[in-house]
Amino acid sequence: MVREKLLHLAGRGDDYDVLFVGSSRIHFQVLPSIFDRLAAENGVVVRSFNVGAAGMGSPEDAYLIDEILRRPHRRLRWVFVELSRLGTGLRPEVTARFTYWHDAPRLWLVARRLCGQALEDEARLRQFRSVPLAARYEIWSTTACKLLGHIRYWAIRCSNLGRGTEILDRWLRSRIEQSKSARFLGPGMDGWESAGRNVQQMTAEARRKYEASYADRLARPAGKERGDDVSQFALAKLVATIERAGALPVLVIPPTPFEKHFFPTPEREAKWQIIDFSDVRRNEDLYVPEHRIDEEHVNTAGAELFTAALAREFVALVKKVDQSAVKR
Repeated sequence: MVREKLLHLAGRGDDYDVLFVGSSRIHFQVLPSIFDRLAAENGVVVRSFNVGAAGMGSPEDAYLIDEILRRPHRRLRWVFVELSRLGTGLRPEVTARFTYWHDAPRLWLVARRLCGQALEDEARLRQFRSVPLAARYEIWSTTACKLLGHIRYWAIRCSNLGRGTEILDRWLRSRIEQSKSARFLGPGMDGWESAGRNVQQMTAEARRKYEASYADRLARPAGKERGDDVSQFALAKLVATIERAGALPVLVIPPTPFEKHFFPTPEREAKWQIIDFSDVRRNEDLYVPEHRIDEEHVNTAGAELFTAALAREFVALVKKVDQSAVKR
């Protein structure tokens, strides 16, 4: 999926003004065709592409953006990125998708966060008593195992182990042929696919879980989680990368009834452009059960509404930025 989208942008990157980057909550929920049409109807003519992929978060998103910016992107002016903390989880199996972003800078970030988590766990235990040797051993042995797992992926990436079939595939087929036969660019060749496909309603179990979360958000609005220093550093670096490329980063929180959402530091939050759909009262249409598949995703009807709301926010943001430029 990621490779086909990158190949598409390698050949047609100069065609797009706007990119959407994030997890399935972007991939399945932002329709560039609707976004472009509504923006144009309000005086902002753009062409957008959805680069989202299920499960994508930090630091994979930053690596993907680095790769995109190495390719032609002369028209690119806006990059929407789903907010997420730096992930340190591992996969039980070796996959090309999980291996490709394990370069040295990303490995260093993961290592810093893993060690920081271990120190935080120790400090948390010290609040109640001295840390037993067994507990300390468990904390650091778990950290070491995770770090070695990521080092393994880094080594596989560096050695290109297991990528012979991919190299052969690229040699046998031209990039144009790959673009024509793309499976993951969606029906409109704009990167969007429907999350539910044939399933557009919640199951009874999913609905019970969702209604419980929704009731919690009605009683207690979602909070802001600042996360750890490494996640904040990674986010700041991603934002700086986009800005150096001449584009404006827009951070997005999709409509999910989670208890907390990762946010930049208060100082950066005041400066950066953030569009937040976590308020269940303000974004009521996006949270009705008829527009949901589960706790994390809307169905196609909900995706159309979400895209329309995102387009309205975008138009307002463009006008605000233009007015600021005139004043300067």
